[in-house]
Formats: sequence, structure tokens, C-alpha cells
Amino acid sequence: MNKIRILSEDVRNKIAAGEVIERPVSVVKELVENALDASASIITVSLEKGGKDLIQVSDNGSGMSEDDAMLAFERHATSKIRSVDDIISISSLGFRGEALPSIASVSRLTLITRTHEDETATRIDYADGRLLEVSPAASNPGTTVTVKGLFKNIPARRKFLRSETTELQHILKYFHYQAIMYPQVSFRLLCEGREKVNFIACADRHQRLGDVFGSGFFKEDIIPIDRQMDDYSISGYIFGLEERQDRLLDFQYTFVNGRYISDKTIRHSIRKAFEPFILKTRFWQKCSTPPYVLFIDLPPELLDVNVHPAKLEVRFRDPQRLHSFVLNTLSQALTDYETAKFASAKAKFTHPVEFQKPTFIEAEFYKSKIDIPRFSSYKKDFEKLYQDEIVPSEPLPRPTIIPVHNTQKADATEQVELFPDLPNDSFSFPALSRNEEDYVNPWQLHSSFIFVQIEDGLVVIDQHAAHERIIYEKILHRTKGTPPTRQKLILPLVIDIPPIFAALVNELIDKNLELLEKVGFTLKRFSGNALVIEEVPAELSDWQSGHIFIDILKQLETELDAEPDFRDGLAKSIACKAAIKAGNKLSKREMLNLINDLFACETPFFCPHGRPLMIKMTLQEFEKRFKRLQ
Repeated sequence: MNKIRILSEDVRNKIAAGEVIERPVSVVKELVENALDASASIITVSLEKGGKDLIQVSDNGSGMSEDDAMLAFERHATSKIRSVDDIISISSLGFRGEALPSIASVSRLTLITRTHEDETATRIDYADGRLLEVSPAASNPGTTVTVKGLFKNIPARRKFLRSETTELQHILKYFHYQAIMYPQVSFRLLCEGREKVNFIACADRHQRLGDVFGSGFFKEDIIPIDRQMDDYSISGYIFGLEERQDRLLDFQYTFVNGRYISDKTIRHSIRKAFEPFILKTRFWQKCSTPPYVLFIDLPPELLDVNVHPAKLEVRFRDPQRLHSFVLNTLSQALTDYETAKFASAKAKFTHPVEFQKPTFIEAEFYKSKIDIPRFSSYKKDFEKLYQDEIVPSEPLPRPTIIPVHNTQKADATEQVELFPDLPNDSFSFPALSRNEEDYVNPWQLHSSFIFVQIEDGLVVIDQHAAHERIIYEKILHRTKGTPPTRQKLILPLVIDIPPIFAALVNELIDKNLELLEKVGFTLKRFSGNALVIEEVPAELSDWQSGHIFIDILKQLETELDAEPDFRDGLAKSIACKAAIKAGNKLSKREMLNLINDLFACETPFFCPHGRPLMIKMTLQEFEKRFKRLQ
């Protein structure tokens, strides 16, 4: 019997589907892009169970005839290309002809389509890659594709899907990408029959950005980008270095020829443009590259979009030219930004009565451009007035010691010699009882790591990770019934959640309001996407006018992507944001309290994300490093 065999068509189809369809958002992406290629102006997406049970995409595009609809389910059937030459200059979103057959092979699929010329629509039903029925139907011009039970016939694939919330999160992100890129198209998203997102078609991208990111988007410290050089063009916005009012706006979107892509060349050019300004203003410790949304256009023949099944990655004919174009454009924009900030700061410093106080970034740019005299220069200029001998260099006299004769000595185990270098055969001193700090005596390295001597060596503790573990376990205990310790805000805080996050955040809060109250929050829903916070957990001592809650929501989004358990994700998010940070100087008492609380934890050796939080080095290891042991 031959060892090499030809795979059956069913197996081939499912393997091919695995390259294109990874999760529900892959189905939404393929069907929405087909609708955009069909010149649809209204696209509606309906979901159930985060897309795992139902995905329906309806559009008012050009539709298909019965013959075309049948051909669309054949492998590599497409209306987008005709020859090899067409591949070199692709301008459509979909072109591989794999979407419909791939989706049909891993679900139950129904397609209803009608052209504007036809009087009757065509309905085609598939189940797990098998054609069931072709029949006439009644429908408006356009196409509706209904996908049910994704991967139900492949349990091994379905078990890799995440929670409904996580899958919905991925779909929402993609939905916003397309809404930004195509402002002339109306996008509507329904979940379990309820409207989550509705972007009405608008005149330009400026208005759509406000719809997606909220009315406060253009009030932020943003820098418009608009440049064309030969056949390359770039437009959009990058954020400046000022403290952002809305910390939920933490996006980094790049669109090339109408596609959202993730490309190393472009990311590197953006980072290199920001780097000198970030380093100059000491902004690096606050965050990485600030948010941006950029639209790049170049001739289709200079771009290969056929290098990734999901078309998230592309290849450029001349990557160095593109890199230089983006880098130079953003560098010039940031240079102009710096000049404007310097001029503003100069006016504020020169006329302090007429202007408000300079912002942090204005002050940093101002200091970087002016020559601030150092103390050494003052010393040279006024050397006649400067006298070194004013302060005596001789050591201070030793303290006078009053002898205590015939005093009964204290317990030897607790006696401390205050002056060990003095003869004490005729003196005895009252004992000082040692406290915990005398026995343990921890110290900090760079205000980030705690060093503690132990009997057989040294222990180094990451203070942020250790405090994170402590708070994490406290929050988990509260979710199981331990009463929380709260702090009431003097004034209730109202947070306006941007539309780009509102659909997911509102659902998370509504579903888990009781759990949020258990850990220490007191929240109320307000009109629209506003949220009122009245009380917060006591651990959130650095409340930062509510910005910390925004950071928790952002962190929670990341946690839920990796771990669908909301209870665990919430505990990790609060712990991450409430824990003391690297760079915080601690007193010995604070270090000791941290150590004691850490070893009272159930798992004191690892942070909530599984990373080690302490390292032990024995005396033997030190002796080996110093070549004392052979």
C-alpha cells in the first residue's frame, strides 16, 4: 500500500479553511470586505454568542446572479483578477476566492443575493462544505450571508475559541478599523438583537474619527499629518507628548491603500521619529510610542498584499524608501510641534501674569533649548565672594559621654554598644531593645528592588511584582465574600467612555456590576456612555483624578484577551495599577511590611502573571563568582 496519498476534498477544504478562518472575526472580516468590494453603502453585522453561534452580514451592494453565486463557492473563484499581471496591481480588498468556500466548510452557511437587474434573489445553503439546496428567494438587491455554528463540526478547533466577550472584542476592533477607513459607508453591529455600534455614513474622515473616538478626540494634543511626495502620500494624526485627557485612546492604526495592516517597517519608522523627542522630554518612562492613526497610499504595483492569508501583512517593493518617507514626515511634524511648544513656554515664562503655567512638555522643551547656568559657572563668576574656608573642614568633636557607674547590665541578648570604638571597661550603658528593622535591615536598589540578607545568602524582591501579588490575592478574596475596604471620593467622578470602547466596556460593567461592588467600586450608569464612580478600593491610593480607572479598563481588556475569567482578570488589572511602581522609594518600615504581607500570601513566589518576583543567591554562589571555591 502506498504511503503517499491524495487528501480527500473534504480534508483539503478544512485545511484551507484553517488558513483563512481562525475565529469569528475572520468570518466578519472576509464578508465585510466582500461587501465593500461590492460597493455597498450600508453594512449590517448581527452576532450571537460573540459570533460563535451566529454571524450574519447584510449589505446593499451589487449582489450576484445565480450563476455567479454558485461559482463563488468554488476554490479560487474571484471577480477581482483575471491574469498574473492583475496580481501585481491589486486594488480590491478580497481577491483570493477562498472566503466563501472556507467558511462553508466549517459551518452551516446560507447565502441570499440579488443584483439590481434581477427580480428574484438566489438562495444557496451549505452545511460543513456540502451543498444542500439552491432555490429562489425574495430579497432586496444586495447580499446576506448567514453563518451558524462555526467550527461545530471541528471540536478541536472550536475549543480554541475564547469567551464571548473576547471574541466580540476582536470583532469590535475590526469594525472600528473599517469604519475609520470608509467614512462614506454606514456600519451597524447588533449583538443578541441589541444595537452595539451604529456609524452613519458621513462626508469625511474627520467626522468619522470624532464618531469613533469621541467628541474629545480633536481636543487632545494631536498633530495633523498631510504630505505627498511623488507617488507616495501620508495623512492622519499622531498624538503629541502632553498628558492625555482620555487614557482609553491608546490606539496605533496604520492603513495602507485602504487596508488595516501591521507592518514592522512602518512601526519602526514611527518609533524612530518619536524617539529623540521622547528621550529629550523624559517621556520614555511614561509610555511607549504615543497613539497615531495614519493613512498611507502608494501605487498598487509597489505593494504585495498576497503574503498573508488574512492579508494583515504586506510586502513593499522599496521598504527603505517608504521608511524614509514616513520617518522624515513625522520627524518634521514633531520638530514643528517642538518649536510651537517652545514658543508657548517662552511666552508663559516671560509674561507669567498674562499666561497660564507652562505644561510639563512645554517646560521640558524650553529647558532643552536654553542654556541654564550651572553652579560651577556661578562659582567662577563670583569667585571673590566664594570662600571655601567659611565651612570648617575639621571633623566635629566627639559627643560627651556621661559614664554610668555601678549600673546593672541589661540582658546581654538585647544589649547594643552605641560606641564600639571606645574603651568600655569602666562604662556600662542602658540597653536599647532592637526592633524588626535591626534584625532584617532591608535596602533598595534603584528604588525598584528590595535586598534582604538571609542566613545562607541574599534574597532580591521585585517590589512592584510583590505588591501586585499581595493586592491580587486580596481582591480575589473579596470576590469570594471578604468585605472590601473602600474610600469615598469627595466628588463623584463622571467618566465619558469613547464610542470605540463603549460597546464592550458597558457590557462588561453591566454584566459584572455586582462583582465590581464586591471588590470596592460603587458605580452608576449615567446617560449615554457616561459612568459615575462614587467609591473605589482603598488600595487605589493614587487615584489620579480617575485616570487609574481608565487604566484598569485598558488593562482588563488585555487580561480578558489572555484569560476569559472576568474575576481573575479584574483582580490582575486592579493589582497591576494599584501596586507600587518601580522607582518608588520606600522606607525600611514600608519594605518590611511589604515582605511580611508577601509571605502571608498563598503563592508568594510569583506575580499574578506567573513571573518570578524574587531571586535567591546563596553564599556559595557568591564564593564561586569570586573564585573562592575551586
